Amino acid sequence: MAKKLKILLLGEYSNYFNNLAHGLRELNHEVTLANNGDLFKNFNRDIDLSVNIDNLYVKTFFRIIKENLAINKMKGFDIVQIINPNVFAAIANNIYLYKKILKHNRSVFLSAVGDDYYWWQAYRQDKFTKSPHLGFLYDSNKEKAHWETFKGLIDANVFLAHNCTAIIPGSISYHIPYRHFKNCTPIILQPITIPKEQSPLIDHTKLEVITVYHGAQLGRYAFKGTPAIDIALANLRKLNRSDLNIIRTDSLPFDQYLQVIGKAHILIDQTNFIEPTMNALTSMLDGKVVLGGCEPIFMESHQLKEPPLVNIQNDPSSIEAAIIDLLDNRHKMNEFSSRARDYVIRKHDSVKIAQQFLNCWRKYDSNSVDK
Repeated sequence: MAKKLKILLLGEYSNYFNNLAHGLRELNHEVTLANNGDLFKNFNRDIDLSVNIDNLYVKTFFRIIKENLAINKMKGFDIVQIINPNVFAAIANNIYLYKKILKHNRSVFLSAVGDDYYWWQAYRQDKFTKSPHLGFLYDSNKEKAHWETFKGLIDANVFLAHNCTAIIPGSISYHIPYRHFKNCTPIILQPITIPKEQSPLIDHTKLEVITVYHGAQLGRYAFKGTPAIDIALANLRKLNRSDLNIIRTDSLPFDQYLQVIGKAHILIDQTNFIEPTMNALTSMLDGKVVLGGCEPIFMESHQLKEPPLVNIQNDPSSIEAAIIDLLDNRHKMNEFSSRARDYVIRKHDSVKIAQQFLNCWRKYDSNSVDK
């Protein structure tokens, strides 16, 4: 029997590590979550790294203190999986703390699942056919992202990429920037917790009203494609269709976000990705019809004959047309709903994904695991 591992999951975004922790615990491993709750989303954690102060300079000061105290709890783990190089304060703190983590734990891995220096490098080298980079720059009103200009972030990313045991990409979008690294592993997809009992799928053909939902995020409007989505929703409202209800929110905590999704039948997720994101996958498991990224490279990579979600572009007419088509052809909603749930269960089950992580950890660092 394989050894029970003591695992630290450091950082969080969109419940990624909470889902992975569920899978690892189901496989009888000991897991500690250390993060800041992913800010307003307030995800679960065992070691709290959050600092709720508005003033940036004061917040950074207290953040550095809190992180330097918390690092003492991040020792003696068999595995440390870091979600992003930006976990710690970038001002004279992050590399120092990462060196401590490397010194006091047996094996350290880096997840490639979000914004970082190499992701931006890949964008500048035209390696993406569709991405949210331009939207990010528009949101921040800058010509370059902080990942390209802030030395503390760049240095931390370079340091971790070259000193971790291996880099584990979470999707095609994040494999592209790291595939040239010798320590880059094959993709391990995002983990989604699958309930033991699933609620029955809705027969959309029998519903009088279809609810469409978009959960925007303040400061990331163009990143997610919200301006185009908002125009599409405004145009749809002008149709005064009795069979259409629209809900639009900003920056909800994750629990509230899930409650609103529970009322929806169609989720408009994001316009700028080639594949479904964490929020899209969570909704797809629930049988929602998701509008988001489903580009040919995603279909080909997963050998999918039929799309599990509706592919949209960063264009209001694309979004509006997709929703009208679904409203007028309810059988398509049933088909997407069924395929969506089936895809997530087959490809993203957190227990299956946890086993893939375990296999990867053992393969890339056999001297430090199960020895």
